[in-house]
Amino acid sequence: MSETQSTTTPCGKCGCIIMYKGEICIFCDAVIEILQEALSSFGVPRSAIRSVDIDSEDTCGCSIDDIQMLPTIKICDVKLTGIPDEQIVNDAVIRAIMKDCFCE
Repeated sequence: MSETQSTTTPCGKCGCIIMYKGEICIFCDAVIEILQEALSSFGVPRSAIRSVDIDSEDTCGCSIDDIQMLPTIKICDVKLTGIPDEQIVNDAVIRAIMKDCFCE
């Protein structure tokens, strides 16, 4: 997973798939596994995940202002919090892949 990148997507976000995590997040590892499984199902590399540690000073340009709980995943314009249902993650990944601006 990519921890620090300075590039942005065509729509101006720091990544098409952003995983927000923190030191005290007890469910983050489980959610990362769900996300990685969904990505591998559609042939998307794990490197497509932008990992943002909200406890770090280096947020790579990703806004953490609207993050109210951990874990939080943003897949394109879909925001998922807590432990999301696998089908919801799959659906969000499919919608993101279908957009012309999707970056890997």
